[in-house]
Amino acid sequence: MQLPPGLVALVRLVPRLLFAPATIYISLQLYKTLLAKTAPQWLTIPAYALALPASFAVSVLCTRIRNRVQAARRGAVLAPRIKYRLPAALDKLSMLVWNFSNGYLGRFNSPFVDGHRMC
Repeated sequence: MQLPPGLVALVRLVPRLLFAPATIYISLQLYKTLLAKTAPQWLTIPAYALALPASFAVSVLCTRIRNRVQAARRGAVLAPRIKYRLPAALDKLSMLVWNFSNGYLGRFNSPFVDGHRMC
């Protein structure tokens, strides 16, 4: 009998989601054990709140570095990145959503492909 795909996805996803908060918990317990006092609450709450976003950011950076290294090993050239001002390219995402609802979706790409030869 084959496992349902949702269960397989959960088995793969749960350890990734729990790793960052578990690391924070273990770190705070070590702090408590080694210094014989509890960590201040102003440190504990932001640590837990920022654990997942920080782990996601580190994951993205590691993936970019790994891709660059693998491309350099193989002599490949990575595609140029679109420059953005806001984190996670939220400025480009908002422009894409606006163009999707009010205009043509392809119009979003025109400032980025001007001067480049398209295949």
